[in-house]
Amino acid sequence: MLRTGALAGLLLAGATGPAPVAADGPASPSRAVPVRIENRNGAFVLLRGGEVLTLRGAVVDDATAVPGARTAPPAEGLAGLAAAGANAARVASRRESLDAAHAHGLVAVVDLGLEGQRDGLDWSDDARVAAQAKRVLARVAELRDHPAIVAWALGNEIDYMPPNEPYHPLVWKRLNDLAKAVKALDPNHLVLTILGDSYFEQKVKELAVEGTAFDLLGLNGYGALARTTAILRQHWPKPYVVTEWGPTGHWEVPRTLWGAPIEETSSEKAAAIDARYREVILGDPARCLGSFVFFWGEKQETTHTWYGLLHGGRRTTSIDVMERNWRGKPPSNLAPQIVAFELGGSPDKRGRVLKPGAACEARLVALDVEGDSLAYAWDVRPEVVIPEGNYAGRKETRAPVLSTLVRRNGEPVVRFVTPEAEGAYRLFVTVSDGRGSIAYANFPFFVSKSGTYERSADRHL
Repeated sequence: MLRTGALAGLLLAGATGPAPVAADGPASPSRAVPVRIENRNGAFVLLRGGEVLTLRGAVVDDATAVPGARTAPPAEGLAGLAAAGANAARVASRRESLDAAHAHGLVAVVDLGLEGQRDGLDWSDDARVAAQAKRVLARVAELRDHPAIVAWALGNEIDYMPPNEPYHPLVWKRLNDLAKAVKALDPNHLVLTILGDSYFEQKVKELAVEGTAFDLLGLNGYGALARTTAILRQHWPKPYVVTEWGPTGHWEVPRTLWGAPIEETSSEKAAAIDARYREVILGDPARCLGSFVFFWGEKQETTHTWYGLLHGGRRTTSIDVMERNWRGKPPSNLAPQIVAFELGGSPDKRGRVLKPGAACEARLVALDVEGDSLAYAWDVRPEVVIPEGNYAGRKETRAPVLSTLVRRNGEPVVRFVTPEAEGAYRLFVTVSDGRGSIAYANFPFFVSKSGTYERSADRHL
């Protein structure tokens, strides 16, 4: 096995020397702005160009950074992000993305896109590890002078191996070696790695010993965010940034009788996001250097609506609450709110079982505080089949619309006919205000010839 010093030497061979440290002051498009962390009487602060910076941002719609994302020109999403009051974005290591961020006044945490065990990498394979590191360092050398960069992220949940299997014992040493090499090549910017919340306390304890080259840690957390940040405060001696957070995760919510996760409405998600930002992220000013809400765009993961803060290019209430938190005041137009959702007269989503070809009625109650006229759109889709080894929606396919089932559309009350095939489905609805904002919800149901749930009829389990 290669020693740390030998590996660093191998990785840096052929690369250009360290980037010169830029003087504090306004940045030119080709000059790095120095970034460092300072401990001020037990409270960590991030300094960029000598000025305190708290990261207020989002993970943006960039297909090379986020599996399952719908692609869009980077500038399109970043313009809306900046307009909402953000000052940062988490982007892929592409000059196009960095240029777009800089043009909109945003700084960037740059995902360097490492492969891990789930991609077939064996961390004990010296040659393959070195080849990956050489590629990463070449990208750092190419982009290190860009003024938008604040930090390099070495891997996103690189330890995670579906379905939550134990990670390789060498992963932290390999990442720490690479962090040393990146810092030698680029002393102007911070280096972190990003953890998911599985085996979290164990991972943080190990990284506190084996990850000493990292300037800070990145945490991806959803419903367990308060618990995981408390673990960081207890076991990690340096600051952290919440690199991904948002609504309650599909693995954290209640499930139907047939095992389908029950998705919150867009209004319920916004309330959870608001509480997590105010109580957890803003609640730790001494250790937390900022956050990146997930996801500024649209993506398929469990459903096509679960994580996106945008839907059909329109803003949801989650963006409204983030703008209020970032700017200190709400936007001039607020998204519609969902008050109630019933299928067959009941709001209970845990066990609705219907017979094939049955005529059904669903009702949505929504309101708009500005009194805008609301437009409703309904559709029925089969439950997405989750492939084996799936990670972050990477192997999922968006469910098709079963277009012949909805009998009356466009109103708060819909009549539809259930599919003939037995199995799991969802009834989706969106509510738009005609002014660029939207709300959404879905109601899971199961079709069974007997009218009761039977595991033998379930093709999804």
